[in-house]
Amino acid sequence: GPGATVAVTPGPRAPTPPTNHRFMASLMTAETCAKLEPEDADETVDVTGSEPERAAGEYQVAPYPAASPENVYETSARLLFMAVKWAKNLPVFSNLPFRDQVILLEEAWSELFLLCAIQWSMPLESCPLLAVPEPAPGKLLPAALDVRALQETLSRFKALAVDPTEFACMKAVVLFKPETRGLKDPEQVENLQDQSQVMLGQHNRSHYPGQPVRY
Repeated sequence: GPGATVAVTPGPRAPTPPTNHRFMASLMTAETCAKLEPEDADETVDVTGSEPERAAGEYQVAPYPAASPENVYETSARLLFMAVKWAKNLPVFSNLPFRDQVILLEEAWSELFLLCAIQWSMPLESCPLLAVPEPAPGKLLPAALDVRALQETLSRFKALAVDPTEFACMKAVVLFKPETRGLKDPEQVENLQDQSQVMLGQHNRSHYPGQPVRY
């Protein structure tokens, strides 16, 4: 009748709040499960394995030791392992086809590593992955320009005081890349990236209303 209201159904890529809530909860649970422990670096990474849930209070990050080459390599390995462990603790990730999991990690490992390094304040200037050879006098190598850009990004993250929820959402955004070649289920990957971006935007509007554009 004329008094009836019309319910507008959102499109398939517009996640409902309960879906967002569950996804956000799984992101933060993965954060608490991806512990940095020395023995972790010696484990075999199984991206589909399940991990027992741990209380948030158990989540401890060891302080960085003196920046000797051995310690820096060890810390780099632990950070990379933690990034992979974080991904495999996401149910939505482990539910993807196995080959998609491998492809996504191969595509995103460097960005996940950098986000973890920034999150846990690793001294990136001593990281062997970012070592730059000495350029000839008067020349600046492309690698040196990349490192300079990275250092500027690190400074911006520190200035913004990026919080754990933002880090979790950003890691999900860089992990779930639907444009990655060879994916069996790019639609689901795109949906997960969309949800991650929506949650990041909602979190920022709620917690940082005075900073409409943080990135």
